[in-house]
Parts: sequence; structure tokens; C-alpha cells
Amino acid sequence: MSIHIILKLMIKFILPIAVFIAAVYGISYFWTNSSSKGKKMITLGLIIGLTIGISLTIYLIFD
Repeated sequence: MSIHIILKLMIKFILPIAVFIAAVYGISYFWTNSSSKGKKMITLGLIIGLTIGISLTIYLIFD
């Protein structure tokens, strides 16, 4: 396999999975250490981030 094909597969599949795992650990850490107002901000950011992440993943898979 050429390096170009391997890099394309890595960007399409491995990178979104790694970003998702890192986001889950980061959110759980900040969630346990935040106040009620902070939890509302985390929830809003999570909704926006998941929407962007899912859209980007779908775009990369079908592109």
C-alpha cells in the first residue's frame, strides 16, 4: 500500500476515533470539577462540538 492511501485511511477513521476518546476523557474531568453554571457551558459546548464532529466524520467517510 502506498503512503498516500495509508494516510487517507488514518485521517478518515483513526483520527475521529482518537478525537472522540480524548473528548470523552476531557469532558468527564471538567464535569466533575465544575459548578452548575460550568456544567451548563460544558453541555452547550458538547452539543456544538458533537454536531461539528459528527458532520466532519460523515463528510470524511463519504468524500
